[in-house]
Amino acid sequence: MSPPINFLRIYRKRSPLTQADVAFLRNLPDYSNISRYEKGQRAASIEFLLTYHYLFETSIELFFGPQAEIIRSELIERIRLLINNLKNENDPNNDTRIKFLEEVLIRLTN
Repeated sequence: MSPPINFLRIYRKRSPLTQADVAFLRNLPDYSNISRYEKGQRAASIEFLLTYHYLFETSIELFFGPQAEIIRSELIERIRLLINNLKNENDPNNDTRIKFLEEVLIRLTN
């Protein structure tokens, strides 16, 4: 399986920062892990993603362009299925779950 496409390198390259600068800011001994994250050879940790988020004022999902869209689309599909399943159960206790999921669906489709 190929590594997920990410735009981490693109966002850093748009700035004057080097991989060594980012490694220093993350208190890493060298920039080899930064290179691996940017190439998709290693999954970026939440700490790393948040560092890029704060440095480059970009939402985390934008770092992963196509992959984020695939996950969003799959989530929308699964939410619709879950709403239908919950409605078919005819359980009044499901109403708050359905309402929540419908609100999420509206947010994700607008």
